[in-house]
Amino acid sequence: DAAWPAEGDSPPPASLVEAAACLSADLEAWRRLAAERSTYDDPAVTAGARARRGEPGLRLDPALLLARVCRDLGPKPPPEAPTALALWGGALINPLPSLGVSTEVRGAVLEAQGAAERVALVQRAVSRSIANLEGRRPLF
Repeated sequence: DAAWPAEGDSPPPASLVEAAACLSADLEAWRRLAAERSTYDDPAVTAGARARRGEPGLRLDPALLLARVCRDLGPKPPPEAPTALALWGGALINPLPSLGVSTEVRGAVLEAQGAAERVALVQRAVSRSIANLEGRRPLF
């Protein structure tokens, strides 16, 4: 098991761990949707990595990209380490090269004041991205 950075002198409050657990579950749902090539068959899904704007298909394999990103990031931190989880999640939904399916949050997460703000920022971004990936609400 990986050792995650300490969150401070005391454990995070239960409400923050609960919010981080919700984020963790949503990151898994996002990963499944984003890695599935058929997600991008819907032209309503905003994806910067499309071969042609407004048409199905990507210029890269999302499953391979996300497998590489997850390998580089290492194991997902537990909800009991909310800062580490938020940083990990921001990097996951904004991979390089970009899929272009999420709003950019990495800078905001780094600048956020505390774990609760970081978790909330990534939660909003991943929820918005899931709505995009499901074709319910394009990013733009």
